[in-house]
Amino acid sequence: MSVTIAIEIRPARRADASRLAALHGAPGSGPTAGEMSTFHESAVADFVVAARGDEILGACRFIAGSGRCANILLPRLKEWDEALAARLLRAAAAHVNWRSGARLIQVLIEPQAPTTIIAALGQAGLEQLALLSYLRRPVRPEERHAPVPPNLAWRRYWRLRHSQFARTIMATYEESLDCPGLMGLRTVDDAITTHKNTGLFTPRAWHLAMADGEPVGVVLLNNVQGRGDVIYLGVVPAARHRGIGQVLVMRAVRDAAAMGLPQIGLAVDVANTPAMRLYEKTGFQETRRRLAYFVPASRLDELSVP
Repeated sequence: MSVTIAIEIRPARRADASRLAALHGAPGSGPTAGEMSTFHESAVADFVVAARGDEILGACRFIAGSGRCANILLPRLKEWDEALAARLLRAAAAHVNWRSGARLIQVLIEPQAPTTIIAALGQAGLEQLALLSYLRRPVRPEERHAPVPPNLAWRRYWRLRHSQFARTIMATYEESLDCPGLMGLRTVDDAITTHKNTGLFTPRAWHLAMADGEPVGVVLLNNVQGRGDVIYLGVVPAARHRGIGQVLVMRAVRDAAAMGLPQIGLAVDVANTPAMRLYEKTGFQETRRRLAYFVPASRLDELSVP
């Protein structure tokens, strides 16, 4: 009489390293082929696996980031199984939430991803957050002298202005069209921590725009792999529809030019039509789109480590 061995979802162990490497190196048999990042033995602790006895049937990697955010890579399976992929995704989310306190837990996929992947994400309890557009434009050296309106003053970030930056960023979230599902997931200080750790933190290119002594907008630019990256830009509700957004974009371009960076880029929710129009108007062109899925706030408390 044969005995069926149940599939266990558990954290990867050091003894699993060679089997994880073999799983990563094997030809892809399902729609997730190639989605695992390059395997390193030191990263074993960042995997959950589907195991049947000593056999590893699949694995899923989670990567904890700063500011209580995390990314999950799509699972790699020996044979594609939607239900098993969903179990791995759910376990990865639970472990990164438990281990690092992550609250913004997301998975990024290509827009043309097979429906089987979409179904596994849904079965795991993840929801679509946004279709993200990645935009870039060249930066010319002479743009370091681009004019800015004389009626605006600028305040750079430093630690004694942190609270003012935080309050302004929080104000720009109100009625924002950019990834509204993120509201309430993390604190504004969590978000700022993530911004500081995106590429090379460049406080001289973090600005508040001031009008009549009050902040009306904020733009944060960092050096990310030799390119300027607008990691956040927002306008407070009372100052919207007055051209402040365009001024903030050009402030970032000016700073990128002053830093000698040849390009500037950003990511934006495609559903944020005004922002898409603004970036097109200021010379940005789309280079890529990706779908972002996330664990919504209502399901964070349901995560449990298996």
